[in-house]
This record gives sequence, structure tokens and C-alpha cells, in this order.
Amino acid sequence: MNAPKHGDEVERQELSHLLPRPGTPGLSPARSQRLEEYLMQEVTQAGAQAQASPAAKRGMPRWSLIAAPLAVAAAVAVSVTGSGDGMSPDDSVAMASVITVQPASAHGATAFLSQVADAASKQKTPAVGTHQFIYVKSKVGFTHQVKQRTIGGPAKLDAVHQREVWLAADPSKNGLIHEGGQNITIHNSGAGVVNPDAASEPARPGTVPQIASLSTNPDTLLKQIYTATRGQAPSKDAAAFNWVGETVSESIVPGDVASSIWRAAAKIPGVVLVKDATDAAGRHGEAIAHVAGGERTEYIFDRSTHLFLGERSYLIKDTPEGKAGMLTGTSAVLSRAVVNKIGDLPTGTRA
Repeated sequence: MNAPKHGDEVERQELSHLLPRPGTPGLSPARSQRLEEYLMQEVTQAGAQAQASPAAKRGMPRWSLIAAPLAVAAAVAVSVTGSGDGMSPDDSVAMASVITVQPASAHGATAFLSQVADAASKQKTPAVGTHQFIYVKSKVGFTHQVKQRTIGGPAKLDAVHQREVWLAADPSKNGLIHEGGQNITIHNSGAGVVNPDAASEPARPGTVPQIASLSTNPDTLLKQIYTATRGQAPSKDAAAFNWVGETVSESIVPGDVASSIWRAAAKIPGVVLVKDATDAAGRHGEAIAHVAGGERTEYIFDRSTHLFLGERSYLIKDTPEGKAGMLTGTSAVLSRAVVNKIGDLPTGTRA
């Protein structure tokens, strides 16, 4: 493999600082595999004590680690504790783990995303102060490997359950995920890397100013996305498509930037339109989708307002993980708000 040219590396570092780190929702099998490998390494290094911990046994919420690329995990670490803070237990609801694979077509995808972009541009987003937090409440359910410490084997869908996230606008401050009766602290250390050999892969802290500074020119933004996701699995276009979902799912994106993101998404090769898709809250809508490794990832929108509802991913062909139609992840965004501290809820919101 040829070493990257110095100029290319400088450009990549500069552009990466303009792009937010991915959000914290669900994982495709490819992303899940990368995180499984990371967790297995951590468990091995930690020894018997880590293997015996409840977090290791249940497969510590691996989607919470997606907030930083594996090579730069210094930006985010997590620790899990019991609830014990007065927050009510989460209700979990089992759902069918196999669905009918819906037809999809490239025809109409660009026009639909243009409507989505127009709707996003008209949305009023609240200002986020330096010392405030972005609060996102959602329903989620993702697959986990049936056999412990295995990769690529049979998988099972978790029950859909509530998830609450408090993300600090200041990357030097910790955030929190409340999910499955547990509190998962997001330890933010700002820019930096754990692995000295990965120093050429800069961290991507998703600060509010960085999200706001994303290009509002779709062509320019798409180039930045491709630069920032270069070399990521499972493919160039799939990585760019994943970046879109990871960026918008658990954040508050200004309308002009959100519009640019969706117009950039329309330019990713392989993007198709799915006429009927259902999120984790049971809401039906239309979706844009992309397929990689036999798995389709969908971003679902309300048919009337064209606003983002959630995500769904499932296999469209038989694989070692399962048969065609098996859900690999589902989510539904229920509310977003700006709050003053961790644990605060928007007015009128119940835990």
C-alpha cells in the first residue's frame, strides 16, 4: 500500500475538523463488526475482571461507541453504571424481527430528497449555548450476536426500548446516554488520539460550531464527506451514506446545513427510494436507502412534512447473520431539545 502524500494528509486533517463526529444511533453489520473487534480487544486486555462485568456480558451498548472512529477512540469513551438516579425504567417492546423486503428504485430518489431538503431548510432550530446540552429522545432496537465474542454469526434483534441522550455542546464536557435501565457516561476529552500510530487520523468532535460550519454547498459538502470517510468500510459510497445518518440522527442541525446534507446525499451513487418504510415507533413514511454487503439502510421521512423520523436497516439477501428480511436495526426520533444540564428534560416531556 502506498503511503499517503503529505498534501493529501494535510487536506484530510483540515477537512475533518469541519465535519462533525458521527452520531450515536444504530449500527449496520459492517459498523457493528468494527466495533465488535474493538470491544473484543478491550475485553482481552482487561482480563477476567472485564469478562465478568455485566457490561461485557450484555455486549456493552456498542452503538454508543460510534461517536468516534475506532482509530481515534480518545475522543469518546464510555462507562456504564446502574440507573439509581430516579429515572423510570425503560419499557421494552418486542417486534417482528423479519419484515418483507420492500421494492426500491433510483427513480424519484433525487426529487424526493429535494423535497426533504426544502422542508429541512424551513425548520427553525434552537440556538445551543456553549454550556448547554442537546437532548434527544428516541426508540431503538439493534441486533447482537447470538454467540458471545463472535463476529459475523447468527444475530438477534433486541426489543425496542427508550433511549435518551444528552450531548454536550462543549466537547470537553461529558455527555450521558440513558438506556436499558443504565446510565452510560460519554467521556469527552476533546481532540486527541489513543493510538500514536493513528495520529494522522484526527478526531472529529461534533461540536455545535462545527456542525453549523458545514458547507451549505452540496457539492462541496459531499467532497468533504468523502475525504473524511476515506478508507472506511464497507465502501466509499456506503461510508458517505452512513455519515449522513450518523450526523443527523442525534444532533440539532441548522436548517441550511441540513438542507445541504440531504442534497449531498442525493448525489451519492446507489441511493434509492423506498415507498413504504416503518420506524421503531410504528410510523410509516417514505425512505431513501443504500445497500452494502447485502444490508439496506433506510432513512425514513414523514410523507406529509418530509421531516426525518428515524432509521431502519435489514438484510435483503441471506447472509451468515440471518435471512433476507431480518431487521438489523430500527430507530425513531421522538423529540429533540436544548437543555441546561444532564438529566434536564424539555418542558412537557416525561422520562
